[in-house]
Amino acid sequence: MGPDERRRVFEQARELSTRQETWAEADRLWARVVEAYRDAVRGPGGTREDQQQLARALWRHSMLLSARGRAADGTAPGGEAVVVFERVYDAVAAEGGNVAAAPRDDALAELITALVDLAEVSFAAGQPATRRDLLERAVTMGLTSAGSPPDAGPRTREAMGTAYHNQAVALLHRHLTRPSSAEGAKEAALAASRACELRQGLLDMARPLTFWELANTYGVYAQCLVLIGDLDRAALVLSMGNRFVETLGPAAAEPAQQLRVAAEMLAREQGGSQGAAGSRRWGWRR
Repeated sequence: MGPDERRRVFEQARELSTRQETWAEADRLWARVVEAYRDAVRGPGGTREDQQQLARALWRHSMLLSARGRAADGTAPGGEAVVVFERVYDAVAAEGGNVAAAPRDDALAELITALVDLAEVSFAAGQPATRRDLLERAVTMGLTSAGSPPDAGPRTREAMGTAYHNQAVALLHRHLTRPSSAEGAKEAALAASRACELRQGLLDMARPLTFWELANTYGVYAQCLVLIGDLDRAALVLSMGNRFVETLGPAAAEPAQQLRVAAEMLAREQGGSQGAAGSRRWGWRR
């Protein structure tokens, strides 16, 4: 399969993956695309673009398998995608250039995104600990490669915002299912706070998705704040999130649900605080 044919079949598989009724066909086609790019990478004329396309095909196939209820099967191509994306990033980084500008920003963002998505595929496959480890690896990769997130490139900042958001969700899930101490909720709140900071800086009127993502993170952050007893801040975050949801309308169903959960948690805690002794009430406010 030549370069033009590989690109054509890749796009065909990508298009088929957007509709559930054609997922089975897309599944078969992604297998062909992966093998075609593997052959290209192994061949004497293999290029970096071939490596990138191989990684992207593996990543997309992994996500499709998970969407089809076969997450356990999706972990292998997802893991291979991470390996190839890392190889591509190392080659790009070795050439120097500004880490906040293309092509390094693009390559790093793809690597972080692949780690984050593999984490969610692993969770769907019943591996919550692996999910947390991969999300920590994604965050660490961004910090060690690009430094402070606000100084990273735009695509890396977007990927890091998702990494921190998903890490907050994972830590919150662990705390709610295996509460051992307040530290778990504090760790989740810190990750959510970092996600909020990054996503606030990415707000773009031309991209409604940026408002959706921040509203979703506000819902998770508010839940974490309630759990650590910071009720005043939780109420403020809820208010900001609800304003975004009102603006977005029906498209914001998922963030709205996260915010409703946080509002119910807050109402329960506020009710308990009002009926408690004054010392406990002031303790929550600290």
